Amino acid sequence: MRYFCPCCGHHGLSVPAYANLSGDRLVRGVSPPYSIHYGMPSYSVCTCCGFEFGNDDEPGTSAPASFESFMVEWIAEGCHWFDESKRPEHWNLSDQLQAASLSDAI
Repeated sequence: MRYFCPCCGHHGLSVPAYANLSGDRLVRGVSPPYSIHYGMPSYSVCTCCGFEFGNDDEPGTSAPASFESFMVEWIAEGCHWFDESKRPEHWNLSDQLQAASLSDAI
């Protein structure tokens, strides 16, 4: 089973981003750290946008990033895949965002 990345909507996570976040639920309008709302993070990294669940959204060496702010920065920097070897051959950001009901993100 594959799970959605709650940040960019990529349907390619092998585990849920957080213990209590259903596989197809996208998060918007909730302030980080997300573990407060959705339980233990997986500490996995989305192969598409590179968000690390439990690291990028937690206070630590820098201010915690929301999914919205991380995505704005990722798009502004050109939507480079974190793991290019996992990028589908005909991947299209608009199609991904539309499938994830995030079309208004761009």
